[in-house]
Amino acid sequence: MNRRVWSRLGLVAAALAVACGDSSATSSATNASTTEATTEAGTTTGAPATTEAATTTTGTPTTGASATGTTTDATTDAATSEPTTGAVAECGDGKVDPGEECDDGRGNGIDQACTDECKQATCGDGLVGPGEECDNGADNAAMNACKADCTANVCGDGAVGPGEGCDDGNQTDDDECTNACKLASCGDGIVAPTEQCDDGNQDDSDGCTNNCTNAGCGDGFVQAVAGEECDAGAANGVNADCTDECKNAACGDGKVHDTGSGTEQCDEGANNLPNSTCNPSCQLNVCGDGDKGPMEGCDDGNAMGGDGCSASCQTEGCGNAVVDEGEVCDDGQNGDQDDGCTDLCALPACGDGFEQPGAGEGCDLGNGNSNNGACTLACEDAACGDDFIHVGVEQCDDGPLNGNDKACKADCTTQVCGDGFVGPSETCDDGNMNNNDACTNVCKAATCGDGFAQPGEQCDDGANNSNTGACTNACKTAVCGDGFVHAGVEQCDDANASNTDACTSACKNAACGDGFVQAGEQCDDGNLANNDGCSAACQNEVLAQKCQTGNDPFTNAPWVVCEANASSAWISANNTGTYTPLTICQQLGYSQVGQYGGTCGNICGYCEGATSCGSPGKKTFDMSGKSCGADKLCFTVMWTCLK
Repeated sequence: MNRRVWSRLGLVAAALAVACGDSSATSSATNASTTEATTEAGTTTGAPATTEAATTTTGTPTTGASATGTTTDATTDAATSEPTTGAVAECGDGKVDPGEECDDGRGNGIDQACTDECKQATCGDGLVGPGEECDNGADNAAMNACKADCTANVCGDGAVGPGEGCDDGNQTDDDECTNACKLASCGDGIVAPTEQCDDGNQDDSDGCTNNCTNAGCGDGFVQAVAGEECDAGAANGVNADCTDECKNAACGDGKVHDTGSGTEQCDEGANNLPNSTCNPSCQLNVCGDGDKGPMEGCDDGNAMGGDGCSASCQTEGCGNAVVDEGEVCDDGQNGDQDDGCTDLCALPACGDGFEQPGAGEGCDLGNGNSNNGACTLACEDAACGDDFIHVGVEQCDDGPLNGNDKACKADCTTQVCGDGFVGPSETCDDGNMNNNDACTNVCKAATCGDGFAQPGEQCDDGANNSNTGACTNACKTAVCGDGFVHAGVEQCDDANASNTDACTSACKNAACGDGFVQAGEQCDDGNLANNDGCSAACQNEVLAQKCQTGNDPFTNAPWVVCEANASSAWISANNTGTYTPLTICQQLGYSQVGQYGGTCGNICGYCEGATSCGSPGKKTFDMSGKSCGADKLCFTVMWTCLK
């Protein structure tokens, strides 16, 4: 603080002392003030210093107003009063004197535009002037609390001030400088551009490590929640104590643990088994370990021979690559059965159970070889045409004699009727079972006598065909007149319709009384009665014609009864008038016949005979109700039937 200020403070102190009644204080203050004035005067040339001191001392009241007021007034007056004689220019007098940049009088001040040293307030003068937030003088600087432009250094203004680690002038938290003007760092909870994550904690077992990297196998931190059992970072490895999957190395995991504390020789995972390349202890299967490995014939746990298992773990005997007694060869049981020595230490042979293509074998089932099986006794695959029936596969096999027209067809199936192929026992085969075509269902050509009625045949009873039966040997239905006697039906059959030979047209043996005149007969009236004109021996009878008169019993008209021969009249009568019934009249229900003459009358019908005695007539009947009715065919003499 400059001396002028101190001088004024001394006057104020003196005034306060007077007001309180402290004369020593007043004296001390006065002395101090005088001394200050003298000192200041000493720094100034000329009388003004003495005058200012005198004025200041003189102006100090001893009584009256308060010391503070008096001192202020005296000071003010001294500062502002213009000396009447010998006055000296003074800062604070309101006039800009030489050497002053300004002088606002009472407006001067350390925080005013014109300082109390009459200097224009400027940034860097150490005084906080109008418009300034601060002013530390020479300490103003961009990195200090008060910047070079007299503004306070705050976070976000782009200038790094005291207490700030950085200041990038923005409010973005995810860059290298936070909103609190702190340099971004791992663990501050803000993910910086160089960080993968930042969870604001120091827990390495969660999803974000202390290095602000995403947790993962190989980062050196065990994340149990992610299923990690271990994590050795860069030391992780397939063969290491901690695998590349962050799992503790273990036998059976499929990874050979042979580094670090690992002692595994192999590890095939689930395939670590007895008798395997890698055993359950993850050690290689070797000869002598007591575990028979894949390439070992035996393993008795030692490396000595002569005990049944050689030092190289091969069964001693067949398979040891040495031809022992009883062996014809020994190739070490190399598994090749076609190299001239089988695994049985014998020469290849059909039936040994080993297929040797080099020896021409197509198969070899050992004891299973059979000419009826899949592999023949000649070690050949069973095939249709090999002359052996493969049971369950083939129905037949005649070898080179197979053929579709043979008993065994080309596909080794048995020839059967209906297969469409004409076999040895067949005359035809149309592939169907229809008996009405040209080939029957027994594969025989259709013919009369095969039992099937073919087109053109009337019948066919097969073996029962007979010229004496219902179907003839010509497959014709038996009929009268075919020349064959149908037993039980026909008496004869002369293949004609003549009734005058020995066989009638009804195929009955000719006989007297059959109505037909055959050789040796004079007549045949169809009966065996005598006295009717034709005797029972079919000889003509000569009968006298006797006509008698009488009356028609119906009309009482005269009538004549005559005897005519039976062949012409079919009637007989006697002299007594008793009439033998005419056969035809009997059939009509009449018992008598009579002959009447005269005009037409009621006639039931004409009986075949004469219209007059000895004259032929004709046979006509009116059978209407068996009652007599008008007949227009009237003759002089007619026959009538009488009841």
